[in-house]
Amino acid sequence: MKATYTYTVRILDATLTTDVPGDNPPPAGTKALALLLRVEAEPRDRSIKAPYANLGITYPSLDADKDARIGGVMDGATPYLTEDQLLFGDDGARGISPMFGALEANTVYYHLAWQIVSEDADLTGASLCEARPSGGDCIPIGPVKTSP
Repeated sequence: MKATYTYTVRILDATLTTDVPGDNPPPAGTKALALLLRVEAEPRDRSIKAPYANLGITYPSLDADKDARIGGVMDGATPYLTEDQLLFGDDGARGISPMFGALEANTVYYHLAWQIVSEDADLTGASLCEARPSGGDCIPIGPVKTSP
């Protein structure tokens, strides 16, 4: 039986950009829709396995946009960082692995995750959803900023 860990997610920022952490910038004709997420265990007094980014962004033109570069699931993410690491850490702040780490009880974490989208994608009404074959819970992304 697979263990289930519950947590809450809030989207703090959504930006359409060509600049993402790491060595893989979005390919020509695409951009990354980067989301800054606030994540904590639910209930708060329990530690949990770090939620792996089995999330995807859905938006009106996604089905038409899908190709070898655009798959409809998150393409990258940073480690989970505490508020101090996010605000005062440098690029060397290690954080907690989104694949193998554990998030401490009573601690809020911040996590940047992004998905490659067509540079002319219609992001009106975009939502962040759990990537499940049977569908999953979704939360609206809200306004999307564009970085220069």
